[in-house]
Amino acid sequence: MKTILVCNQKGGVGKTLCCDLISDFLTADGISHNIVSLDAQCGALHDPKKEDGAVVTIVDTPGVLLDDTKKWMEAADMIIIPTLLGTRDIPPLERTIAIADDLKNRKPLLIILNRWNNYSISKSFLEWFEEKHPDLKTAVLPDCTAFNKAAAEGMSILKHSPHSKGALQFAHIYGFIKTELGLKEGWR
Repeated sequence: MKTILVCNQKGGVGKTLCCDLISDFLTADGISHNIVSLDAQCGALHDPKKEDGAVVTIVDTPGVLLDDTKKWMEAADMIIIPTLLGTRDIPPLERTIAIADDLKNRKPLLIILNRWNNYSISKSFLEWFEEKHPDLKTAVLPDCTAFNKAAAEGMSILKHSPHSKGALQFAHIYGFIKTELGLKEGWR
């Protein structure tokens, strides 16, 4: 079984959104999976679930660094760190990356720049990040009203707006996840 850990010290950066999206894409591919939520807010569209013989476990973490964070990172097969792009997001992002730093050469580590837009703050953040962490992989998740509309209706963006910028961009992110973890469609 492969484990995907989604974490960042800061809350509200898109950890649960990423977990929901990964679950939606795994379901669409027929890949059995578990969802584990360590986040007491429980704001996910999906309830925690455990399937016999699951191929993947997705772990949603709280917006705080706990003593167990390093252990969770070490046990995971892939670490995803979503972040927003403001100056207040930098210190918790840096602390989270510091914990994962010695693992980046042993397992896939992906930084998701959430709520990307065409304003200069997004571009400035990316320039800063690429200069500071040139060895880390990044993906962009656009600031897209389809996410809000889908959430308001209690649905996945994949079902609500499958051709939206958000759904199409996450399809690329999901492709990276599948490739890095060696997942194949229809594993049960």
